[in-house]
Amino acid sequence: MPLLKVPKKWDDEADVVVVGAGNGGFPAAITAADKGAKVIVLELWSAPASSLAMIAGGTIFAGTDFQKAHGIDDSPDKLFNEAVEKTGGSPELWRVLADRQLDAYAWLQSIGAKPVAIFGNPGQDIVRCHRFEGHGTGLIKTLRRTADNKGIKTLYKHRAERLVVDPTTGRVVGVTARHDDKVLNFRAKKAVILATGGFIMNRDMVKEYGPYSVGCLSKSAPHHYGDGLKMALDVGASTTDIGVAASPSLSTCVHTGKTTIMWNQGAIVIRPDGQRWADEMGRSYNVMFKEHMHYYPDGLHYIIYDNKIREAASREDYSKLKEYSADTIEGLAEAVGLDPKALKATIDEFNSDIDTYGYDKKFGRKVWGGLMTEARVPKIDTPPYWGVKCLVALTSCKGGVTINGKAQVLDLYGGVIPGLYAVGEVTGGLFSRPEAYYAGTMTLVGFVFGIVAGENAVAEVGS
Repeated sequence: MPLLKVPKKWDDEADVVVVGAGNGGFPAAITAADKGAKVIVLELWSAPASSLAMIAGGTIFAGTDFQKAHGIDDSPDKLFNEAVEKTGGSPELWRVLADRQLDAYAWLQSIGAKPVAIFGNPGQDIVRCHRFEGHGTGLIKTLRRTADNKGIKTLYKHRAERLVVDPTTGRVVGVTARHDDKVLNFRAKKAVILATGGFIMNRDMVKEYGPYSVGCLSKSAPHHYGDGLKMALDVGASTTDIGVAASPSLSTCVHTGKTTIMWNQGAIVIRPDGQRWADEMGRSYNVMFKEHMHYYPDGLHYIIYDNKIREAASREDYSKLKEYSADTIEGLAEAVGLDPKALKATIDEFNSDIDTYGYDKKFGRKVWGGLMTEARVPKIDTPPYWGVKCLVALTSCKGGVTINGKAQVLDLYGGVIPGLYAVGEVTGGLFSRPEAYYAGTMTLVGFVFGIVAGENAVAEVGS
């Protein structure tokens, strides 16, 4: 696609133009504004509709005061070493993420965010996932309020379409955006920051980059159409980990369309044949569900738990789920549509292993999960028994444009595209293996690299 000509007249201008009012865009805009820059934020939706508002778990931080208060010994180096080993991702990006995440934690608290809970994630050795007061919706409200209070101009219903490049320098100098029936040109005197999210809501892009996930439901922010990725590709950006970008993610109730993480709070996950297939707390959940969809492309599965697990799962809002219940395992199986004998045999084997060995020997599950960080894996033996019929959903992208540790976008030859930054789901580099997702990271990526991009964009000499 040919590059746009530099307009003779701009409709508006700022030092920094941020595309996307969300998890990464607002931190970038606020940081730039705090350093004296004039900032414009362009947002496609009529209000902030960030995937941050949809998070089911929380955000990992390592070495916090909140961890120390709970007797948890952690550090940035421990996070870095574990994450790089388990993800195969870029050491450069993980080093920045690990080194700057405590800055982001302090920054969030400085604008009014309050940590209220901490819990463990599947496949992680240390309990470091933090939940804030108000959860994701509370965080996005805090970010929006902060941006508004600082006088940052946020233009809603402005869909960015193209990046403007100065042909003599190769520098990104602006953005064109559509508002109603008008095409408007916004000059960025220093830099443009792409914070547009992923492409989960663009089914054509899902088919192209994640064909194994076409059977998943799309449960992302409503405007995650891949606009930022397409704009960056148009100006020569390279991609990293794009083949694992659309990875299967969370369980979604068939009847209500709401996500659930009960399998991270003591429950077990069952295939349509009545069998388990994985240690629910042993590996990242995208790995568990990708394996499942190889055999069941429609993603159908069942989450099964008993009453003591249900009462302990304080992170779950049952009003958003359609639960089935019965006083016996066989009765629950009939209610949810499973074979009673098969489910009973699976539960009996699971409980017998715990009685005999103290853990689930078949798949190796040893921990309860969720807020029950010190408890061993529970038996399913306390009626009534509960179940939720689910499908697998896509919730966030784990690959995208290539960036360096300054959040600058790189071209196909590894060079910096001057004047262009990217943060959050539009980027790749942290998860280089299909089995590599490190839970609780996506929101952290937005916070940290949003701050990093804001700092570096302001330091640009500009045009």
